[in-house]
Amino acid sequence: MRSIRNRSQDWVAHQTEWATDTMFTCPRALADIYPALVQHAMNHFASPDVMRFLGKKAHGNFTGELVTSFKDRPEGVRVKHWVAGNSIKMYDKAGTILRVETTLAETQPFKVLRPQDDEKPDAKLAWLPLRKGVADLHRRTQVSQRANDNYLAALAAVDDTTPLADVFDQVARRVTYGGRSARAIRIGDPADLAILQAIARGELATAGFRNRDLQRILHPVRREATRAAQRRLSAKIGRQIRLLRAHGLVRKVQRSHRYVLTAKGHLLSAAVFAMRAATTQQLLRQAA
Repeated sequence: MRSIRNRSQDWVAHQTEWATDTMFTCPRALADIYPALVQHAMNHFASPDVMRFLGKKAHGNFTGELVTSFKDRPEGVRVKHWVAGNSIKMYDKAGTILRVETTLAETQPFKVLRPQDDEKPDAKLAWLPLRKGVADLHRRTQVSQRANDNYLAALAAVDDTTPLADVFDQVARRVTYGGRSARAIRIGDPADLAILQAIARGELATAGFRNRDLQRILHPVRREATRAAQRRLSAKIGRQIRLLRAHGLVRKVQRSHRYVLTAKGHLLSAAVFAMRAATTQQLLRQAA
């Protein structure tokens, strides 16, 4: 953590780094799987043709692009994704440690539960923008750990041995959710493929996604769009999110309007796009 002291003598954390280490029993064990993890991180979390995320963050006034960086260093290979001063990266350390590390420098996109008026002890609590002051460091650790957990959960699909038939069959039938019937996920349908690809995007790993995030990715709305059209689009995305929840692919983050992928969601999205990127020759060779 890098800290600075401002003129009013308040301590703030300008930038924080929060790492999660996964220890392997021997260097060979990590070396065997690490190339596949790097390939998955580059292809599954970013656009493989230009090695950068296609979307743009909608938080605040940010209008830049989110970039994925691949760096082959003397001590190992590092993959890093960053946007507007915040980043998440993966690298192998000391030969036996897989480290995922989240760095936060811009806190405004995140929320913390705190009194609406700090001067009043009995003030009502509300979810407000995360501050850089040390009083909100506990929330930074929660946000950073959640990002690391989500990233590791996405990487876990690399070493999964579940047959693709079992993965696809789990979502190929109607289910009941909240007392209502929900249709099957159609992995060959362009609309279903688009939303699976959207929810698996790397820039949503840190804070999860909201209805408005999927609107921005799937249906960019022109500024002149009417409120009625925006409401219809919001309702459409809401139905798609409900379908994903019905099949256990995403879950709602408590006390928020955000959603994150479940382990099942990570596995399905990884399997679908790995299958679509593979050639028949590759699949037959692996099955032999």
